[in-house]
Amino acid sequence: MTKRTTKKTITSTFSFIPMLAIVRKDIGIWLRQPTSIAATVLPAIAFMIILYFGAQAVGRNPVAIVVQDNGPAAQGLVKILSQSDAFKVIMMGTTQEKAEEALKHLKVAAVITIPSNFDTAYNNHKPDPVSIHINNLNLDFTNDLRRSLPAAITEFYSGNSSNMIATTTNPIHIHVKETDLRTQDVDILRFELVPILVLLLTTAGIVNAGLATAREWEDSTIKELLLAPISRTTLIVGKLLSGWLTTLLIAAVVLVIGAASGYLRPEAPIYWISTLVIVLLIALASAGLGVAIGASARRFQRVTSIGIPLSIDLFFLSGGITVAAFLPLWLQTIAHFVPTFYGTHALQMAIFYSSTEGLALDLSVLGATAIIALTLGILSLRRSMFA
Repeated sequence: MTKRTTKKTITSTFSFIPMLAIVRKDIGIWLRQPTSIAATVLPAIAFMIILYFGAQAVGRNPVAIVVQDNGPAAQGLVKILSQSDAFKVIMMGTTQEKAEEALKHLKVAAVITIPSNFDTAYNNHKPDPVSIHINNLNLDFTNDLRRSLPAAITEFYSGNSSNMIATTTNPIHIHVKETDLRTQDVDILRFELVPILVLLLTTAGIVNAGLATAREWEDSTIKELLLAPISRTTLIVGKLLSGWLTTLLIAAVVLVIGAASGYLRPEAPIYWISTLVIVLLIALASAGLGVAIGASARRFQRVTSIGIPLSIDLFFLSGGITVAAFLPLWLQTIAHFVPTFYGTHALQMAIFYSSTEGLALDLSVLGATAIIALTLGILSLRRSMFA
């Protein structure tokens, strides 16, 4: 009776050590396998490159400005157009033919012409048209140009810019009162970094935890683990913990780089706390789902063929390339059933806007998702071990 009690106590005491051994083994193998690291980071890098070039294309449309009047009013409008966030002036001159040739060969998206009588008409309080010749090859670019030129002209007549025209001489007085909902403006590329971060966390958790679990069957080491003097609970916890920690290592690198560069840096310490909690929950849910997939698939190829497309689908359904609230209604409805939607929203509020708007709901959904994913991982792994 005494011997049995002693043996049971020793096994229980040292169950923590084999669990750490499993974690160390899985992380060590992952660090030594470039293919696993590539499978983790390449989807996020690929989308970041795509979004970068997309932002360059749609952020500021390339235009040519033909200035046929050297008066102060015309020059004031040119200055506004040049400083506008909607235009990128890559050609300026007085020759209409060169500008039209550039438009024809897609070197510019539009030609804006300020006529020779611009100042005269302006000073006489007469209609003062400015023409724009648009290559309507793409409706999105075309509509941006159609909206941007009237906005620039409105700014010109408002007299609130640093142009050379005094407000008292303007024939039209326009005063625009703007009230922003958010505390700061975030450019599109920086805004998309948060969905990319969520994609990276999702991919890392699903793929790495899935591969680490499937490896035991792929390499036939599952038999050794099952015959080892450790409990099934120790094995399951070790697998879940290794997938979670691997994902957090990647998250730590991204967050450090983001904080150092200022692109992903919350303004106050309290928002750092919420950011870290959100990252922990996303990583935990992803690792649990990865273990479930790995235990069911039992093959590397199956894990990657399931895990990577699933991560990308979650990325798109949660509004990865745009604001989910601006999507069609049916897509908005689907997005509200996708857990990564709440993770993306919570991180954007914490990092960019120093806000806790919707944080309780976001944390509730992510917490419930983590519990469900862990349950699936435990049940799937336990079932596979006894199969």
